[in-house]
Amino acid sequence: MKFESENDRESRSKLRGHHLICLNFFRGEGYSEDFIRNIYEVLTKKKVEIVSGPDEVCAKCPYLKDEKCASHEYTDETILVQDKKALGLLGFVPGEIVDWKMIAAIVPDILEEWKAQFCEGCGYREVCFNK
Repeated sequence: MKFESENDRESRSKLRGHHLICLNFFRGEGYSEDFIRNIYEVLTKKKVEIVSGPDEVCAKCPYLKDEKCASHEYTDETILVQDKKALGLLGFVPGEIVDWKMIAAIVPDILEEWKAQFCEGCGYREVCFNK
């Protein structure tokens, strides 16, 4: 049995489903400097622990209220649907630990389906896809 050190746990990000896809297109824009800095820190970690619900990105989001998304653009229910679909497309489950290379290898194969379902109304669409 392999035991995990504290250092191993600290060297990975905890992310929800849709962030596993969307962060592949991060271009340094967001709600605030603190929010952007946090995402850069998340992206420097090689491993990702998949979680259900709010994650390390959400922790710095001004719309996180009582562990739910209170954005004017999205409902918490919409975010949960995105998370479930993202995990299904990627083939991952909460609790699993993956690395960014694994995620990046899968994203091109699922991107068209993801874009068709979720990117059309997203405020970051132009940033992600330079449109």
